[in-house]
Amino acid sequence: MRPLAAAARLLAAPLLLLAAGCTQGAAATIPDPGVPRTPKAAASRFSGLVGCFTMVELGTGATVEYGGDECDVRTTPASTFKIPNALIAVDTGVVQDETTVFRWDGKERWRATWNRDHSLATAMWHSTVWYFQRIAEQVGEPRYRAYLSAFRYGNADPSGDVTMFWLNDTLTISPREERRFLAALYENKLPVSPRATTVVKKTLELRGDAVEHVRDRLPFIDQIPASVVFSGKTGSAVPEGQRGPLSMVGWFVGALEKEGRTWVFACRIRSNDETKIGPEAAKITYDILKGEGML
Repeated sequence: MRPLAAAARLLAAPLLLLAAGCTQGAAATIPDPGVPRTPKAAASRFSGLVGCFTMVELGTGATVEYGGDECDVRTTPASTFKIPNALIAVDTGVVQDETTVFRWDGKERWRATWNRDHSLATAMWHSTVWYFQRIAEQVGEPRYRAYLSAFRYGNADPSGDVTMFWLNDTLTISPREERRFLAALYENKLPVSPRATTVVKKTLELRGDAVEHVRDRLPFIDQIPASVVFSGKTGSAVPEGQRGPLSMVGWFVGALEKEGRTWVFACRIRSNDETKIGPEAAKITYDILKGEGML
């Protein structure tokens, strides 16, 4: 059971935010400092796609952004929701740390790497949906609603099927909101325990043991300089059945730490091409960061 102090913190955080004028479902109103700078050759990176790339340096507030109004458009977070989901899981004790293993139920799923036991770390690296659905069953809607409101995470709506709300367009978030959430995470300002923050940041680092597990989707991973800590999570949405315009969604969100400085970023693309999803957003991000001289 979560300690009473943590429980009190969780219940108080949404109330404090509401008192400050933050209402569930409203777009974030915190202005970005200064005028965002457009990253080099950004338009060519998004050729044929509707997209946004937004990045801020922690401490200075210096913002680099491409996409204009697209950066405020909300869509499903898809598997980028595994980041707040993991934070909630550790903070509530549903998962102890990155080594906590859930046993595979024996059901064959479309991605072969999902068909085995997984720890929190490997489930993050392979984006193993069933692992995080198992977490969701134990967290439950009331606790999700409190945490998501406290996180100011998009429309903060976990209603309906508790194992699907981040996959079926119930929960939605914009790239700028994702970036602001990540800034709070990396500045240790989210209403979760320091332990939860440490564990989740570790699972997002794309180095060490993670490399072999992500190389098939992120082939640029071997080009990341050893002096850089590059962290990230893809997200992909490919609707079944009838599809509307721009219904394919690809995300890549994360952080880059270099020479004592930290940047957080969110990249999202939308199109009618089911091959242009999470891995493509990750490639665009890598190309932008390389063009900026950061990799």
